[in-house]
Amino acid sequence: MDSKILEQLEEYFKGEFDLVQHDLGQLEEMIKQKMQLLGQGLLQRAVERSPNGYKGSSIGCQCGCTMRFVGHRSRHIHTIFGWIEIKRAYYHCADCGASVVPYDAASGLGSSQLSPGLAKACCLLAVDDSFAQVAQKIDSLMGQKVSSNTVEQVVHTAGAVAVKEQQQRLQEFTCHRQVPKPQVQPDRLYIAVDGTTAHQTDGWHEAKVGCIYWDDQRFKRNSRYVACFDSSEIFGWRVWLEACRCGLREAMEVVYLGDGAGWVRTEHERHFRRAVFIVDWFHACEHIWDCGKVLLGEGKEQTKRWVEKRKSLLWDGWTRKLLKDLNRQCKKYGGIKRKAIESLYHYILVNEEQMRYDVFRAKGYDIGSGAVEGACKYVIAKRLKQSGMIWTKHGSSAVLALRTTWLNSSWRSLPEHGDDWEQLWLKKPLAA
Repeated sequence: MDSKILEQLEEYFKGEFDLVQHDLGQLEEMIKQKMQLLGQGLLQRAVERSPNGYKGSSIGCQCGCTMRFVGHRSRHIHTIFGWIEIKRAYYHCADCGASVVPYDAASGLGSSQLSPGLAKACCLLAVDDSFAQVAQKIDSLMGQKVSSNTVEQVVHTAGAVAVKEQQQRLQEFTCHRQVPKPQVQPDRLYIAVDGTTAHQTDGWHEAKVGCIYWDDQRFKRNSRYVACFDSSEIFGWRVWLEACRCGLREAMEVVYLGDGAGWVRTEHERHFRRAVFIVDWFHACEHIWDCGKVLLGEGKEQTKRWVEKRKSLLWDGWTRKLLKDLNRQCKKYGGIKRKAIESLYHYILVNEEQMRYDVFRAKGYDIGSGAVEGACKYVIAKRLKQSGMIWTKHGSSAVLALRTTWLNSSWRSLPEHGDDWEQLWLKKPLAA
């Protein structure tokens, strides 16, 4: 800023600044408030100098006739500096009755009273926090009072655009069959998939999550996320498309991590056959624990010893020995306990080839780095499964799309692909 302007501002506010100059925090807050007032005034003057959508006395109408300029219509908009009034050009077609305010779409205004800047701030906070918490933080950080309902409205609007963008990528590939260009070429690419549930108004629904990650030349881990409430087939295609951007076809090695569920195996066969398929160690251990608790009870030392012995066999690659052990024990029990052992036996038998943990560890593969389970907690649970949350289908999808857009941008893992978050807001989602 020009030094003369700063000197004038300093002189103008000198008396007030002198009162709190001993306290940097108070001085900082006072200057913040002054700058906010100045910003509000400057923004108001700037929009008053603009034509605000005026394009002459008439413009073309979609019906083929002419829309006449009627006048300027005022609208009060809540910005990051406070409220301002914008007078926008209004056009009306006498033939079909249509009307339009060109400024609103061109400037990115939506149906709410929030400016694009304030809406963007609300959406950024909403990828982590509840709508009520966002309203509180906006007030604390910016001094702007926004209701939780307004936050929810803009999040749903912007999130719906993010959902549509993600769907269009798959639709474009379906139509043109053009494989995305790789943005990176990692030596080894990991693809971890899993599912978890979120509570919607008509019950619990599964959300599927994919984490695609790799280490760069500096051994820094980079990650990209895919998450949706779609079918496993659609989800699989979306993971494949994102993996292609991350160098799937160029990577020397590809490792596919999952819990061994039927849909996980199906998507491996459909898209990632050349990948080494590993049943995530966390899930394998979880199955052993589930069986142990049924047999011997929860929280008992005897249960822990039983589980640790079976985990040790699995860790060292002794799947045949473990299966024989479970087969012997199956004869000792009946009822629920027998069913638990049979379930574990079947799980290991089906996934035996994907449980060669001694071989995988020798090759330096991740066998359960937490990427699979962590993705569910980090991407889904942290936002959609907070205490008491029940979502509409539209709302959960919108928030999830915004969250993955932000997470993928914040990692900056694909610099050539661009910043997904900023690209979303360049498309003016509120006015879409």
